[in-house]
Amino acid sequence: MLLSAALAAGLSTASAHVSVGADRTLNSDNPIDGQTVTNNLRTVSSSFGWADATDANWGDSHRTTAFKFKIASTQNVTITVSRRNGTQTGAADFLLPAFSLFQTPLFRASTHDTGTATTTYLTDTFGTGATGEAFTDTGSYVAGVWTPGTLNSTRDVGESFTDGNGNGVYDGPGIGGSGKEGAFQALVPWTIYVDAVDGLPMYFNTIIGHAADGTSANYGSASGIHGDGNADGTVSATFNNLGAGDYYLFVGGANYASQNTEAPVYGPSTNAYPTYGIGVTVGAVPEPSTYALLALGAGGLALLSRLRNHKA
Repeated sequence: MLLSAALAAGLSTASAHVSVGADRTLNSDNPIDGQTVTNNLRTVSSSFGWADATDANWGDSHRTTAFKFKIASTQNVTITVSRRNGTQTGAADFLLPAFSLFQTPLFRASTHDTGTATTTYLTDTFGTGATGEAFTDTGSYVAGVWTPGTLNSTRDVGESFTDGNGNGVYDGPGIGGSGKEGAFQALVPWTIYVDAVDGLPMYFNTIIGHAADGTSANYGSASGIHGDGNADGTVSATFNNLGAGDYYLFVGGANYASQNTEAPVYGPSTNAYPTYGIGVTVGAVPEPSTYALLALGAGGLALLSRLRNHKA
């Protein structure tokens, strides 16, 4: 379905979790068939959230922003995501965006990776014995300021660590000692659980495709990533013949290595990483066969009208 990984060359904040409420439900949950819809109101937390979810330790969905759109008939859908300077707390001209497009049979409710049910799912599946990688605790961030000697048992930016698996970043023990940093997976179907509803899973069980700004120099070494080859702050892809239904777009940063260098704004315990403005545009164009059917139908109506007029 992926026609082009780059025609031109997803939670907006830590508290948003996996949610598509308000303006993130594009076109107010009306079908976008034959339309182009845009959202320039959101941010993503961190510059690495999408890329982090391409490795074996998975990723935290808090580091992405999720959108939903609906189509009522078969469409060719083009998605473009660009960084927007002026609304970020992080550095300007730094974010390299990426996105993944999924479907799910049931979107239950807002949820998050560290909820009780998801934590149980991760620890039941992977155990609780992951020790992660060693680091030297020399201080902590307090209100965004580095305070040496204030130890917090958390690996902070600038503290040395042992890279046990050789992926270039500090991975840690993961949620509940599971070795997983979250439930989000950017390249394959994934599952998260919803405590507030019934503790049952929400499956993003069909991945339509993905695209990332730049190259492996920024998004890392995971295989199968569709990079656009030009790290310019914009990425675009077209997905052909998408059938009627609801689609979920997860947008995040594609700079894998910045996990080691991007300091939290208020400290690691808040997960409040720098934010970056994004613009999302989704355009849907009916398949040529759909146009042909419409034209055939219009022609038939016109012929019927002429026959009636002739008989009159």
